[in-house]
Amino acid sequence: MQLFSILILAFAFQNATAQLDKLAVKFNTGMSFSKPGDDLGEVADKGKAMQLFASLEGSYHVNFTKNTKFGFKGAAVIGRDWANFLAADRSTELKVAVTSAKLRVYPLSYDGNIEDGLEQLLPEGLPFLVEIPVYIGIYSVFNSLHFDYGVGSGKILETAYVDEVNFQDETVKRTMKYFGWGFQPQIFQSDSEKWSCNAVFDFGKYSWKNAGGGTSSFKSNHVGFGVQYNF
Repeated sequence: MQLFSILILAFAFQNATAQLDKLAVKFNTGMSFSKPGDDLGEVADKGKAMQLFASLEGSYHVNFTKNTKFGFKGAAVIGRDWANFLAADRSTELKVAVTSAKLRVYPLSYDGNIEDGLEQLLPEGLPFLVEIPVYIGIYSVFNSLHFDYGVGSGKILETAYVDEVNFQDETVKRTMKYFGWGFQPQIFQSDSEKWSCNAVFDFGKYSWKNAGGGTSSFKSNHVGFGVQYNF
């Protein structure tokens, strides 16, 4: 009976280990560039151009079939975005901080060395001048193209922009929706395939309902880099 229990535990551990190797965690950071839209865009303009962003992602790869390492990847992402806007008359500024939770999908992913996957995708016999843009196009999508949907908890502080303005600070909180997409191409992978680095080119939009019933929004575009660990 004890031997039977040990065999069951060993099988369960082996199965769990096989699943863990499809897990990965990634940390991204860099600069965020924002632009106000909808109702907010009617009363505010771009402020300080570059703000920080940071995100932590946990992902899981799913093969299309048992006989291939190609598949898709689903991920959960928590992040922090900052944005800055100026009132149209330059009297006040808006300081925005958003904590977000997003679901992310990579429609084309490869569970292994990225070069091995690229060799299987690239067509053979292409002229050199055609092969280069085809390679760049596939590389941009491979383990990179993704789509995001999520929610954010935003804190918006309106404060005086110039000392001559006598303005009492006002803070409002809004629940926001987020939709975005982008590319995070891999730029390095270790020989063990455990560690990798990536660039970040993400494009998204936060939107929310105002107290008066209208809709405000701002675009939040990211440029940066990330580090990923594959279990």
